[in-house]
Amino acid sequence: MRPTLGINTCFAVKRWPRPDDWAPIVRDRLGLTLVQHSLDLVDLSVPSDASAEGLRFAVDRHGLELHSTFTGLAAYSANLLLDPVDERHDAARRWFEAVIAFSEHAGGRATGGHVGAFAVADWLDPDRRASLWRRLSDDLLRLAARARSAGLEYLVVENLAAAREPSTMAMIEDLLSEGDDDHVPIRLCLDVGHMCVPGTSGDDRDPYAWLRRFARRAPIVQLQQSDADGDHHWPFTPERNLEGRIDAEHVLDALEAGGAGDVALVLEVIPPFEQDDDAVLDDLVASVDYWREALARRGFGEAG
Repeated sequence: MRPTLGINTCFAVKRWPRPDDWAPIVRDRLGLTLVQHSLDLVDLSVPSDASAEGLRFAVDRHGLELHSTFTGLAAYSANLLLDPVDERHDAARRWFEAVIAFSEHAGGRATGGHVGAFAVADWLDPDRRASLWRRLSDDLLRLAARARSAGLEYLVVENLAAAREPSTMAMIEDLLSEGDDDHVPIRLCLDVGHMCVPGTSGDDRDPYAWLRRFARRAPIVQLQQSDADGDHHWPFTPERNLEGRIDAEHVLDALEAGGAGDVALVLEVIPPFEQDDDAVLDDLVASVDYWREALARRGFGEAG
């Protein structure tokens, strides 16, 4: 296993919106280099070449590595590729195409995240649910072809926390693919805090079972402290570690047992907007220290 510790820039939303605002925090305050960039910080209504170049230059200037781009809370508020309204579905597909182009120009190797959520009426109608799921699979195949043309390495889908989203092992298995000459692989971005889906049981509710099962197909693991009751995106502070169930040693054990190779361990801490800004930074520092110490104990040294 070859882990690298990094961070999702979701922490910067509404606080440090420009790359030159958050990049020094990542490099100097946190001592990290690997970045997964939240699309909440990207305005795709402006020419993507210009904004992507700005991100690329800032990342290079501060000695960072842009690993990937990823959907944020704004996109998570939409049904996207499972939208029941054709016009909104088509707009979502064009948005993902723009995201792929942005990621290419910014220098990222992958993109993806939340790809869709069923409306309640569609979820409750078996025929409609099956039809929209087939359309989602077709959309992902088309986007995988677009990503291959753009030179990306893979797309990712995320396991999510609501029943009407791709949230169970079976649903995720159905979306993943190995790719071919014309399509990039579709991989999993595994969020360890999303195993709180109402109505699930057994391995579907066990983050470590997910890690063992998908280790070889999850090149990105998003790290948040959480419990079995909700998708909290807490930091890894001593107080939250007492409340939560995500233990660094157990995460690393499960990844190794599952045969993980190169894996980006990406902190996805989402602070409340009302939280004091200095306290946000303190929580991020504590989270990085927690994971860096765990990696060092396993002999991975300065991973990240």
